Amino acid sequence: MDHNQRESPTSAVVSDEAVTQFENYWQEQLSHYVQKNPPRWSTNTKVFSFLALLNAYVPDSYLLKDECQRILGPPDPIHGGPPFEERMEPFTRFIHTSNPGPEHVCMIHPQVARKAVELLAVTGFTRSTTAKDLMVSLCGDQPQPHIIQFIKYLLTKREMQEGCKEKFSKLVSDVMEHENHYNAVSVLKTASNKFTQNPNFPQTISRLYHSLCQRIFYSNKKSQPGNIYTFFQYRQKITRHYRSAETWARNAINRAPRNSYMADTLGQVYMHQLMNSQHLSFTTHGVVEMANQAFKAFEDVEDKAEKEVVPQMEDPGGTVNISDSFNNRGLFGFIQVANIVFKKLDVNTIPDLGMQVETKFTFFEWYLTYSKPSMTTLEPHYFWKNVVLCYENYTGQRAAASTSFPGLLDHLNRGLFTSRGQRAFKQEAPSTQRELEIIRDHLRSQYEENPEDVDLAERYVLSNIILSNKMPNAPHLDLVTELQIILYVFLGTDVGLRNSEFYLLVLLLFWPEEHHQGQQEDDEECQATEDEEVNTRNGEDEDIDGLEPAQPSPAGLVFDLDLQQYVTFMERAFERAMYDKYLRGRYLLPLFFLGKGSGLSRWIHKSRLDAIVEENVDKGNRKMRRINEMWVSGNVWHLQKVRDILLPVRVEACQPWEREGREVWVHVGEKRIKARTEVNPDGPALGTTLFYLGFTIQGPVVFDVGAPHNA
Repeated sequence: MDHNQRESPTSAVVSDEAVTQFENYWQEQLSHYVQKNPPRWSTNTKVFSFLALLNAYVPDSYLLKDECQRILGPPDPIHGGPPFEERMEPFTRFIHTSNPGPEHVCMIHPQVARKAVELLAVTGFTRSTTAKDLMVSLCGDQPQPHIIQFIKYLLTKREMQEGCKEKFSKLVSDVMEHENHYNAVSVLKTASNKFTQNPNFPQTISRLYHSLCQRIFYSNKKSQPGNIYTFFQYRQKITRHYRSAETWARNAINRAPRNSYMADTLGQVYMHQLMNSQHLSFTTHGVVEMANQAFKAFEDVEDKAEKEVVPQMEDPGGTVNISDSFNNRGLFGFIQVANIVFKKLDVNTIPDLGMQVETKFTFFEWYLTYSKPSMTTLEPHYFWKNVVLCYENYTGQRAAASTSFPGLLDHLNRGLFTSRGQRAFKQEAPSTQRELEIIRDHLRSQYEENPEDVDLAERYVLSNIILSNKMPNAPHLDLVTELQIILYVFLGTDVGLRNSEFYLLVLLLFWPEEHHQGQQEDDEECQATEDEEVNTRNGEDEDIDGLEPAQPSPAGLVFDLDLQQYVTFMERAFERAMYDKYLRGRYLLPLFFLGKGSGLSRWIHKSRLDAIVEENVDKGNRKMRRINEMWVSGNVWHLQKVRDILLPVRVEACQPWEREGREVWVHVGEKRIKARTEVNPDGPALGTTLFYLGFTIQGPVVFDVGAPHNA
């Protein structure tokens, strides 16, 4: 069982009772027995200590009975020796001999195992000694696959805490806490020597040496050495540890030369030396040299990450590295090093940094706008903060003033509890109506001067949609025909070869309006809800000024696009831009939802749903978790304000030969288009379930709401 996994009340009671029984029995018999029969020469105590260590830290771990018998030594039961259970006395009552499978031996409960490890350590038999002894005893020339798997988990599996991974495995962290760093290094060195092809062990050793440097820094922060000799010793020790960290990082790279995550370890070593250069008495030349080494290391990470592929693309020759997700650490590490350089050196000391920083900023702007690590996690708060500060330091421009396509999309997120700016800087003012009008007018002027620039056309069209979400009932925003004409001009050229953003706008603007029974009542309810929403979020906004009437549509102009074709174009553009490569393994964020309004106002930006969710979640340190639970559970779809503004769509199952992956048909007027869905596309309840339609940067996606409103 995972350390963070919650036990059921019944299981918790059982485990508490078992731990109490074990503690009592330990005091009565086991403590005395273990001291008289320590693991180093008592084989049954050794087997018990191995089982305790494995079951305390590795879920569902076990030893085969044959493995236990080999440790116990002769006589074997098949040669007339006593049964296994008898030889394991007095530990037998706390051991299972057929769980999780036949001939599998483990402790009766993980909590008992943890208590056993704790009490063994108090008696003098430490975690590090037991771990090394386990590897010596069970990892010979050809260790069993399950033993290899358990050792790797034991020493390198980092658990998630509040959306971030711990620095080290639970065992390694406990060794550092209850023993010391050097014992943790010793355990990892034993593993590295046993498993000479595995890069994870030298990588962890490198990180341990770096962690040791950080610990020395912090311990000396308030009490700097008092004389030159002591300071020299202090600096010498830090330098020696960093050299060890670099050596082991290179060892990891040599074992996995195409693995970007191993390469990142070396970049981290250089970056932290640069960060702490004042402790190492670096000269300006030394700082420049270390910065260049760090930049080079992270560029190597980026290069390796570019060449990594998803598991389905694995080649039989093994010439590429496999990764479920794109490793962004090379790009982000470059940003971090650039920030350090800005503080320590003249901005012009290293040439061309500004251009490279702009490129990295552009990447992260769309990367964080279009996706997040998973449905329930976000990047750490410092992520966007580093990107923004670096961009502003090297360009002199405000990141918040960006009018790129993803930059425009992010304007409506500002001020929300979950927005990246709010999380990075603790406070963020929402974009006002007036600010969005200025942006729209500026983009319109630019577009009118360059009507053949498709990028300007896209951004001008999007600025109107963004503004319509800020003031959804403003009549001047009903410029659909004018905006349709702007995009229509580009449809006849580069057919099927434009970017995902262009095809997203085509689908939004040319999506036919639904006219169904009760639509007028729904629109009135929607308008009332939107009025309330606008008054709540934008009460401080200024009045609309400079309005222009919508242009009439040209006589005889009829738009009848094949929307399915543009869905296909959008999916291909997603792949062509390599979004599928960079965003693989991440959750694609819905950018817009189909609403009940008309014109531009029927496209609901996700921020409006986020604002409604935040209103329904209590404040406190669990607010983010509660927001995530609302989305994951689907409760967001049952909030009345959400139902008031979103328009349900009719969904139909695709035939098996009609779909790729999880796809369904969505009825659009008298036509159908394919959309992705997270529900079972073969499910029998498609016709009786309510669905809402959203759009990611990949294309349309259907969200399962559940029973209809009147159910």
